[in-house]
Amino acid sequence: MEYPDFLRHVANKIISPTNLDAKRLDEARKLLAEAETKYKFSSYGGNPKKLIDYLQSPEFIELVMILGVDLSKKLVQLIRDSYQDEEMKSTANKIIEELDGYSDIEESKTVRSRTFL
Repeated sequence: MEYPDFLRHVANKIISPTNLDAKRLDEARKLLAEAETKYKFSSYGGNPKKLIDYLQSPEFIELVMILGVDLSKKLVQLIRDSYQDEEMKSTANKIIEELDGYSDIEESKTVRSRTFL
């Protein structure tokens, strides 16, 4: 399957009660439902390649803020591994690099704050 449905076959593997508390889970699901409506990236009657537009949008950044860097990175890695389209893979790789940069910043802040305690 070249284009699995993002919400049902990809995101639900990461955005689940085992990974998020109830409040953040509800917020993430709400954001994803709104994004699917806006960007029409569903495999069921939409265009799965529109997922690229979503991944490059402010709405995706909002999702990252809810999920956190590590869980967002897992989601994007799963996107990269689930889709055969090279443009989707390339976009996912760029986002992973960006998220790695944020992880480095977070780790640096944690180390600095511990140093001064």
